[in-house]
Amino acid sequence: MTDNCSSKESVLINGSVRGILTSLCACLLVLMLLITRTALAEGTEMVSDFSGLAWEEAFAQLHARLSREYAFTEWKGLDWTSLEAAYSPKIAKAQTNDDFEAYYLTLREYVHEVPDGHVHIDNIAETDKKYIGGGVGFAIAALDDGRVIASWVDESSTAWAEGLREGDEVLTWNMRPVQSAIEEGSTLFATNSATSENLRHKKAQYLTRAPIGTKIALTYQSRESGQLTSAVLTASDDRGLSLRKGYPAAVLSDKIREMIRGVESESPVPEAMVEMRMLDGNLAYVKVWGELDADLRGAGKYVSTVALSRQAIQTIIESGCENLILDLRNNIGGEDAMAAAILGSFYGERQFYEYQNAYDQATGVRRIQVADTESGGLPLWIEPAEHIFAGRVIALINQECISSGEGIAMGIRNLPNGETLGFFGTNGSFGLSGPQAIMPGGLVVHWPSGQSLDENKQIQLDSRNNTGGIAPSIRIPWTLENAIRAAQGEDVELESAILHLGQPERD
Repeated sequence: MTDNCSSKESVLINGSVRGILTSLCACLLVLMLLITRTALAEGTEMVSDFSGLAWEEAFAQLHARLSREYAFTEWKGLDWTSLEAAYSPKIAKAQTNDDFEAYYLTLREYVHEVPDGHVHIDNIAETDKKYIGGGVGFAIAALDDGRVIASWVDESSTAWAEGLREGDEVLTWNMRPVQSAIEEGSTLFATNSATSENLRHKKAQYLTRAPIGTKIALTYQSRESGQLTSAVLTASDDRGLSLRKGYPAAVLSDKIREMIRGVESESPVPEAMVEMRMLDGNLAYVKVWGELDADLRGAGKYVSTVALSRQAIQTIIESGCENLILDLRNNIGGEDAMAAAILGSFYGERQFYEYQNAYDQATGVRRIQVADTESGGLPLWIEPAEHIFAGRVIALINQECISSGEGIAMGIRNLPNGETLGFFGTNGSFGLSGPQAIMPGGLVVHWPSGQSLDENKQIQLDSRNNTGGIAPSIRIPWTLENAIRAAQGEDVELESAILHLGQPERD
């Protein structure tokens, strides 16, 4: 789905808190944080308002600030001079022609040059629909073995009428090998991809999106009969259905992101940022939606996420349960201190978490910030909680687990009794965010200006050469059967975690 962020009221809560305060009014009144991991040096300007400038000047100002502050220019090998040379003329042309759509699309292209999930720009739904508003009646999955299959087919579609079924292998797309079509496909209207794994998955999902009325010619092979069939399908307005039938949307609710972005959906609002239940077989399940305090139910007060997580762990310990599934999939991130506090329930001894290396506008360099304001210490530590879960724990992860959610995954992976499990790794975007620029047309560009450093003061988790984040230590294969089951809404990853925890622990 598109990243539909319209109006936001942004405030810096304090010098070490990551967040943008957002007021969301629907059937429920909700106050919550749109998550970024923010660590700004004292005196650093968070928001630049370029909205009153001409497009060319606004772009020049944006480029100057972004190229100066972006935290991973050297790490990712970005060439800002070449980007300016490529995109400035396009913005100038849009200005000359008074073509707002061209200006918007050029800004999106420019922002998407940065492989970082923390770098993003608002979507304009009406414009996006012109380009990806049509679906062709099915969703596809690019499997681990290189095949591309139909993972879901709409029974009311012409694709179904033409005989296409789940599991059929798609061979060609508009007279090209489908693998080439995916590789050359666009994710312009999706969020930025920090890893090649994430980018390929999104390209496969968005291949079936096109302007309404577009003709798509394809060749596919029946899974059952082996028969080759050619068909020409017409993209129709399906309200983004094929995207909702792909992983992870078909399996996992993304209600909190949807609420933040103002996207309407029928998904239920979570009871709290942390949810816990006991499963059969002496297993516990804890879902952590994000590292922030929020009033999801409109009760008029924030609920402490750390308190909820520690209460859940205490209940699990008191029940005698020794196996825990910690679900971090679609975790939206939040405060680093909160992520460290949640991990405190798994560590019996103090453990290093990170240094926060933030950009200082006064000097034009990054410097390590004080993470512990009480002691004045630079590192952020995982401090043991009162109740420590010492049993086996598997963290469920996916590409929508981003920012401080990835920090929790890192902490679980580093436990001697901890594993990470999933089809895919985490997002690979762990920078310290907060800066933003308001552009003409009400568009807002966001980026990270700070880095998270490990004990050796090296960048940790953020992607490099299209690889980053936390990989599954138990990787579930993206097979034909699993892709179809996921498209049908079956939680293959949770089932796999239950199966693994039901087996004896290996020496």
